[in-house]
Amino acid sequence: MQTAPRIPDLPNASAFAMNRWFYKMQKAGLLYHPDEPAENIVNVVTGRPTFTADECRKLDAAVEKMFEMHGDKVYDVCLRYFQKALGIRPQ
Repeated sequence: MQTAPRIPDLPNASAFAMNRWFYKMQKAGLLYHPDEPAENIVNVVTGRPTFTADECRKLDAAVEKMFEMHGDKVYDVCLRYFQKALGIRPQ
């Protein structure tokens, strides 16, 4: 039995796809700062890596693609989902 991947695909380079990707990451509890390499993200309780090597490659490629297409807007979109995760009303 095959399990669903934890990391959403980034289907294209549109702003909508970027928003949807961050939404899915936030809903899965996997959101992290886009400047941080995925392999540096650890579980604060266990100290173990949050992502597998394959997931890290997928995450790093998606974030790189978003920065190439949208520049600093990536930070704005990510911040909006961090605020939602913390229960802060986005501005």
